[in-house]
Amino acid sequence: MKRELEASLQLAVEALLSEHGEENGVRVALIRPKTRDHGDYAANVAMPLAGRLGIRPHEAAQRLLELVQWPPMVDKTEIAGPGFINIHLQQASEASILTKIVTQGIHYGRVAVDVHAPRACVEFVSANPTGPMHVGHGRGAVVGDALSSVMEARGVRVQREYYINDAGNQIGVLADSVWLRMRELQGESIDFPDGCYPGEYIVDAARTILEARSFEELQAMSEKDRRIWLGCEAIHAMMTMIRTDLQVLGISFDKYFSEKSLHQSGKVGELIEQLKADDLIYMGTLPPPKGKEIKDYHPVEQWLFRTTQFGDDVDRPLAKKDGTATYFAADIAYHMNKHERGFDRLVDVWGADHGGYVTRVQAAMQALTGKKHQPEVMLVQMVNLMRDGKPVRMSKRAGTFVTLREVVDEVGKDAVRFNFLTRRAESQLDFDLEMAKQKNDENPVYYVQYAHARVCAILRKADEESLRLVKPEDVDVSYLVGAEEITLIKHLLAYPEVLEIAANRLEPYRIAIYLMQLAAGLHSFYHKHRVIIEDVELAQARLLLMRAVKQVLANGLELLGVSVPKVM
Repeated sequence: MKRELEASLQLAVEALLSEHGEENGVRVALIRPKTRDHGDYAANVAMPLAGRLGIRPHEAAQRLLELVQWPPMVDKTEIAGPGFINIHLQQASEASILTKIVTQGIHYGRVAVDVHAPRACVEFVSANPTGPMHVGHGRGAVVGDALSSVMEARGVRVQREYYINDAGNQIGVLADSVWLRMRELQGESIDFPDGCYPGEYIVDAARTILEARSFEELQAMSEKDRRIWLGCEAIHAMMTMIRTDLQVLGISFDKYFSEKSLHQSGKVGELIEQLKADDLIYMGTLPPPKGKEIKDYHPVEQWLFRTTQFGDDVDRPLAKKDGTATYFAADIAYHMNKHERGFDRLVDVWGADHGGYVTRVQAAMQALTGKKHQPEVMLVQMVNLMRDGKPVRMSKRAGTFVTLREVVDEVGKDAVRFNFLTRRAESQLDFDLEMAKQKNDENPVYYVQYAHARVCAILRKADEESLRLVKPEDVDVSYLVGAEEITLIKHLLAYPEVLEIAANRLEPYRIAIYLMQLAAGLHSFYHKHRVIIEDVELAQARLLLMRAVKQVLANGLELLGVSVPKVM
């Protein structure tokens, strides 16, 4: 409906520009006025149009209204202020959306995905396989998964991907930590170095690995071979744990990509050689880091990527003088791999502590592919875990942080997923465990789920009282003229647009906020109006409204990976 109105006004804009010999370049975008007296939609297009034509905005608005051919849904229009065009719709014209919602069901607001749809690789979580996921990882997981679902709903072919950081020094430290725990399990008294991983999960991994190979066999191996073998087995044990934790949260991936595979395939080395040939890297030194006073700083010659040519503030080291690759080199090789796999968009969900890394990766990808702002990066802030307003800091299992699994086990998947999505990803989130378990209006997920269950109860009661539902197209929606009814209808109309904006701007939190507003509208309606009444025509209209609200609540909750209860 909104797009139909925009299209009608856009044709008038183009006609007016043509009258003055101007090419088109002014776009129409309707907004919802804050005050109902100002109409159902409003446009400020007369202002930029007046600037182009050298006339007053009020004159431009008048001429537009002379040229425009509105669809039948428009009742009247008016010019307000310096040139705003207010559009009033026919009574109940917006209510016709209810039939469409109930008829389309789960497809309302969605765009069909076909073989020609754009492809996107959404990479998220990608936690180091050295321990269980903490709550911050969980927020990134929920954001990435919900974003993937929202993008899919708007016609994008999405691949969910997890990048396993299974190369580098941390894997050797993991192997050493497991070996120390194995020795401890044999009765040795062990002093653990500060750099080792201290959590109880390392003991579990040690026990699991010892079931596959005896301690005596491992002890007989050379230190190098044992470290390599234990590293591989420990990664497998850690990833099994991480996958299990993700499954409890309702998250699965289409692909797990190994960093080690990039090195083993020679892709990282090939990348460095290609960059040398293209004169995009050079042997040089870097100044000491800004803001840090380092005594006796000795610059080291290394291969530097010319990232400053593409918007970075300093050239970045890609390899040591002997050719040993940096983490940055592997990251570029990985993103090039995604590009070569034919993805139209690369979307990365990173922790906020990686914010300084965005520009250099985008600069490198621009140098290699010519594409700007790839990957598109979402930075997810940490979660402040609370209990009755007081910080929760330590975990018995992890030793240094609270694990995601502990939180999910305590408050449930739905509370974790929905509450993690109630704020922008880049905003810090306070998550109170006790609040998340409450069954009242203070708990956002309960508030929305209860709205759905409440509608289900209304529909069940209608059935019990033999008030049979008629076909949506046979309902007279002109009866829906109450303020609460109109508010609900406007919320329902907005769902496709909210979904579109959430997908385009990579902001899945918008769906959670929308559902809370829709639930508020439903609860307000429920407290002021009865649905099952003697006036059958009005009852059927309100039942259709309830069916539409139920459908959209279910659609939104399912996109966010939250269950849709019929009874609470």
